[in-house]
Amino acid sequence: MRIVLWIFIICLLGTNAVLAQDEQVAVNLQNISPADTLRKDTTSKVEDAPLDIAQNRGIFILSPDKQMEMRIIGSIRMLIVFDEMNFSNKNFFRTYDIPTGVNNDPLPNYYNGLDQTRMGFEVTRKTSAGNLFARIETDFAGVNGFRIRHAYGQYKNFLVGQTWSLFSQVAALPATADFSGPSGSVRSRTPQLRYSLPKPIHGMNISLGLEYLIPDLSIPDSLTIQTFQLIPNITGKADKNFQWGYLQVSGIIPMLSARTDSNKLIVRPGWGLASSSYGNITSNSKWHIQIAGGQAISSFLKDLNDNGLDVILDQDENPHVPFSWGGYLGYEYLWYEGLSSNVIYSIVQTEEFEFNPDNAFRRGTTWRANTFWDFIEGAKLGAEIIYGRRVDHNHVKGNAVRFNLLFYYDF
Repeated sequence: MRIVLWIFIICLLGTNAVLAQDEQVAVNLQNISPADTLRKDTTSKVEDAPLDIAQNRGIFILSPDKQMEMRIIGSIRMLIVFDEMNFSNKNFFRTYDIPTGVNNDPLPNYYNGLDQTRMGFEVTRKTSAGNLFARIETDFAGVNGFRIRHAYGQYKNFLVGQTWSLFSQVAALPATADFSGPSGSVRSRTPQLRYSLPKPIHGMNISLGLEYLIPDLSIPDSLTIQTFQLIPNITGKADKNFQWGYLQVSGIIPMLSARTDSNKLIVRPGWGLASSSYGNITSNSKWHIQIAGGQAISSFLKDLNDNGLDVILDQDENPHVPFSWGGYLGYEYLWYEGLSSNVIYSIVQTEEFEFNPDNAFRRGTTWRANTFWDFIEGAKLGAEIIYGRRVDHNHVKGNAVRFNLLFYYDF
């Protein structure tokens, strides 16, 4: 929290200093026309997820020489949750967390929080060789309350820093009050090096990247394992807009590395493929779809993340790389401008092994229904109901229901 306050104070002081340099050329924010801004460079725009702060929102500050522009963005977001089960995580509904069998005992509870509140800065600097773009965006959903969402710089086709993984399927996601998306969705932000080629083949955008992500291992209590990344993950994405909608295809080769307590080095490559799309059904409705699968990709599947399912070690220290897959199908209807509803079915499943305990996760499914209303410019109200089911290795099941109410205002 202190870091955020210091950044905000420094930016305000810096802005005041620039405006005070020459009163004759001081910036009048209300009089900046679209022609004055530097945001014409489309290479600076990275895909937005649903409910992200709109590109036309924020405070735009143009330097007196019109060579640099800063955009200050923020969003105050309050989430209200009523749970049938007492889940520890209120921001994410994950089928992995649903208790099964005799443990599936309802304990209704209420929660509200502001963890989804965001703030950030974007700077575009004009140079003789092209625009330089930098973005920092944070929220308060981290372990200690503060989390970096995006922090990267971009020049022409090169990007360095943290943003959406190329394997993530963000553009086709339907809107959800749960800000991690449907159960089988693939969305993750990673530190990366990226190179993009705009429309080199049949009008498709192609990007290649090297990404960092520590493998997520399941380790028996009798073993001590040190995990690390020896080789970066190799990722790629191709996407294109069509008259009927949008299509994206992504791939990843994750490299999993670990060292056991007997000094045994484990290096295992995985693989993953994912595709997503959306398109119009009528002038007022559209569909959303995604499917993803592979080995050692559970870190990217929303419901399986942080549960040690990239690699599973047995008691003999032998690594097993499960095949995991997930997806969703959604229908969106626009009642009128500013009022829309979604119905979404999603599924996620991981491979089972003979040595898995009976209560090991096998499959999760959810149904969601929500409605979002833009009741004031920049402000939105969303109501959502989620029904989820978990199935264990021994086929024992558990169900849970959650009600979400999300209010936010973007400035």
